[in-house]
Amino acid sequence: MIRSLLLVLICATTLTAQHQSALYKIEGNGLNEPSYLFGTINFLPKFGYFVPDEVKNAIIASRVFVTKTDLRRKTQQKFTEAVKIPNDGTVNKYLTEEEQKQLRAIIEEYGGRNQAYDNFYSKLQPIILVTATTALTLQYNITYPERELEDIAKDNRLKFNSLSDVDEEIAAFEQFPIEDQIEALKYTINNFDDHLSDYNKMVRAYMKEQNMEVVKEETFKATNESEKFKEVYYDNRTEKWLPDVVKLIKSKPTFFALGVPHIIGESGLVSLLEKEGYTITPVIIDFAPAKTSN
Repeated sequence: MIRSLLLVLICATTLTAQHQSALYKIEGNGLNEPSYLFGTINFLPKFGYFVPDEVKNAIIASRVFVTKTDLRRKTQQKFTEAVKIPNDGTVNKYLTEEEQKQLRAIIEEYGGRNQAYDNFYSKLQPIILVTATTALTLQYNITYPERELEDIAKDNRLKFNSLSDVDEEIAAFEQFPIEDQIEALKYTINNFDDHLSDYNKMVRAYMKEQNMEVVKEETFKATNESEKFKEVYYDNRTEKWLPDVVKLIKSKPTFFALGVPHIIGESGLVSLLEKEGYTITPVIIDFAPAKTSN
């Protein structure tokens, strides 16, 4: 579960409807078959979550399944090591004694017992702890949507691809200012109920309201709204990926599963592809139990 926890944490603003779906169809500009963009969240409550039929059908209609980085265990392990505090440091040096006590209590309350704080959690970068503490509260009521999408793609024999490698991911993460990380963690520790309310708001916006702007806002709120992190980790990388995205959709019908902030907004792929001349259409989806279920 710890490894999964670390799989850590849409365009033109003129049309509100463009933000009311996590799924977008890419057509036009010479494409013979459509491709799809699907905005994801790292983890969601498992109970009540179903991959929408519309999303399954979009995967089945595609021939290539694309994620941000590849999903192999070796890649995950490398990222896990990279997000630890350098030189065997601990997060304690950034926190007051009271904040250390509160953070330990949060982790122990939700299952991080048996020296888990000292042996593992305290060694993580502050922003990773923001995500990890949220995931821990879900305990066994947690699902990782990207993994579920991957399983559907495997079942339908899609080819797998990624837009970046783990080294690029790590390099971008390393530019997250430590001051913003610390402030984000301190907010989480000192306002944990409010922090969980923010997460629940994001889940509602994603699954119930299909308001991707709120999802993006809440994602950035959890990073202390760090402009530097937004620019380096999201905006710059998304723009860098655009030529590869265009190449892929010209070659074969492709399904892209990427974090919501990579999809919407001025620097998101919906907007960038529209500027390239493609027609991007939001697809109405339903997170209710699949219509084909018994």
